[in-house]
Amino acid sequence: MIRRSPLSVRLMLVTLTIFLISSMSTTAIAQAAPATLDGRCSGMSASPRIGGSPGATLGALSAGDLDRELTLARNAGMFAIRVDIDWSSIESVRGRFNWTNTDRILTAIVSHGMCPLGIIGYTPAWARVPAAAMDSHSRPSNPDTYAAFVATVVTRYRDHMNLWEVWNEPNIVGFFKPSPDVAAYSALLRAAYPKIKQLQPGSTVLSGGLAPAADNGVNIDPTTYLSELYRLGANAYFDAFNLHPYTYPALPNDPSTAGWNTAMKLWPMRDIMIAGGDSAKQIWLTEFGAPTGTAANAVSEQTQSETIGIIMDAVLGNSWIGPAFVYSVRDAGTNAADPEQNFGLLRRDFSPKLAYGRVLDFTTGHPAS
Repeated sequence: MIRRSPLSVRLMLVTLTIFLISSMSTTAIAQAAPATLDGRCSGMSASPRIGGSPGATLGALSAGDLDRELTLARNAGMFAIRVDIDWSSIESVRGRFNWTNTDRILTAIVSHGMCPLGIIGYTPAWARVPAAAMDSHSRPSNPDTYAAFVATVVTRYRDHMNLWEVWNEPNIVGFFKPSPDVAAYSALLRAAYPKIKQLQPGSTVLSGGLAPAADNGVNIDPTTYLSELYRLGANAYFDAFNLHPYTYPALPNDPSTAGWNTAMKLWPMRDIMIAGGDSAKQIWLTEFGAPTGTAANAVSEQTQSETIGIIMDAVLGNSWIGPAFVYSVRDAGTNAADPEQNFGLLRRDFSPKLAYGRVLDFTTGHPAS
């Protein structure tokens, strides 16, 4: 008989408790999940699909507010919700994982009958490049370390979700410190994509959605970025390209904005993909919309609704454009002067703006399948 010290017994109990909590979380997701990942959650589809991209504030909601927001998203006909799977929060200490809040959010999405789309980013302090050690929106110093976390995520959730996005807006310094670097991002794709496909062959892997930007020595224009991805051969490591076609305060189809309009760049980007042998791949739009409020670049509720309607019509009219995710479902705050708080289809008090009805009308006429 082996005699254990009180300390070793306590450590065993702590380990057992952590295991039980982890098992309970996974079981909760399994109980909430549909029996199978149905066709709505697949990559390619002949039907137009509209999703919601609530942003990071989703993770801070109370259970009641989360239920209410997701219920209204589902009632608007959204097939999916895009959600952060934040490496910097989950594994803030190397080798120690806290899945509690991620499990909670994903369980809620699945239990509301929608498909989660997981953005796998951002970097914990111990894994960041030294030049950006103070900001989680920096690239990892080692792509293989990032890929190891990706594999852990997919292993945990593969029975309940199959849509993955490798990072977010890597073409701007705000999300890829110390500076955007196509080669460095390509290395992340090359490391992560095979891991995902090995664990979940039927999954859909998106490149990180590119933000509107100009080639200014700091950020990289999405068209330039895509061309470089193809030059480097990184297109072999995503199933669909991903863009955020914001154009506010202008409308997406305003001809006077053709010189910079990100939505209008969809067609030249499509040409790059065809030239690279990827005519079968779609372009997904995992963020689009416009802020209401009183900021200088805000728009009226009518213009917000028209902006969203124009993009949805493009999805309907072009089979090579994949699902489009409205940013966002609900206002992040009540300060009308801050555009970041006013992108919602719903106001902070859950009352609908005109755009909510626009989305509902569209999805009612063109249900996801």
